[in-house]
Amino acid sequence: MRSAQRQPALVFRLDGEIDGVMAFRVDKDRITGLYFVRNPHKLTRIESETPLTLR
Repeated sequence: MRSAQRQPALVFRLDGEIDGVMAFRVDKDRITGLYFVRNPHKLTRIESETPLTLR
């Protein structure tokens, strides 16, 4: 997964704590990769979340 660019992702929570993250790699308006992370050491790197909103 590219760390230099922000990519869309879903954050999964269990009892208020982050349990996993599914990230999507998007190239030219197509999803070209899916990544699911549950390693607690890697999940500590999540810096911020943006809630979904209806447009």
